Amino acid sequence: MPWCGHISTLKTLILQASREAVHTAGLQGKAGLLCDGTFGQDALNAITGAGWWIGRPIELPGSRPLAMEHGNIGSQLIGWPQEHIVKCLVFFHPEDAYSLRLEQEQKIIEVYRACCQSGHELLLEVILPAGMPRSDELYLRAISRFYNLGVYPDWWKLPPLASEGWAALNKLIERRDPHCRGVVILGLDASLEALRTGFNAAAGYPIVKGFAVGRTLFGDASLAWLKRDIDDTQLIARIRDNYLQLITLWRERGQK
Repeated sequence: MPWCGHISTLKTLILQASREAVHTAGLQGKAGLLCDGTFGQDALNAITGAGWWIGRPIELPGSRPLAMEHGNIGSQLIGWPQEHIVKCLVFFHPEDAYSLRLEQEQKIIEVYRACCQSGHELLLEVILPAGMPRSDELYLRAISRFYNLGVYPDWWKLPPLASEGWAALNKLIERRDPHCRGVVILGLDASLEALRTGFNAAAGYPIVKGFAVGRTLFGDASLAWLKRDIDDTQLIARIRDNYLQLITLWRERGQK
């Protein structure tokens, strides 16, 4: 596939832009990225060992029921650096049909046990499926369900909640898993203004550690680059500036 090389190059350029933003914002030692090993191996090689938080997706994109992109997770982790965090996205709903819910729960249990065995941290990303009811309470039910199954991820990745939702989640995690490392906010391609609102709602809740909002950060710029409307330098500048805007929104969260 001729476009594969372009995607690999793109991911390396995104990393360069991110590094520039992190340096400008003085966030050394506090930054991270999510990057796959399919098209992002060069970027992973470049950043591993540099003190960044690194999450690697394992799910087949868009799969429901959940499937692994590269087969058995246990065998995959043998070759992973210990600092790489397993990121698993599941489209899960507490009201799913019993057979679907059971299948997905079993898969998540397998992933969690593989991480326990290998010593890798696990980030579990939960998104309520499109076309089904959505509410903060349903996210809390989903997280409670995984805890009831004996699944205790090191990290959660969730969409923005209302302030009351974050308060309830903070209490839930404190009660069920006080060793949890925290929650990162996902973006779902949200606008900067929507993210500002989401960040403000999370202000004051220590369980919320940061954000991971890829498409908002680099989506439009990446498309323009792939269409050759902009060059490498312009791509890097646009992504860097977007990242700096997001960092500013995060730092200003909760301010009047």
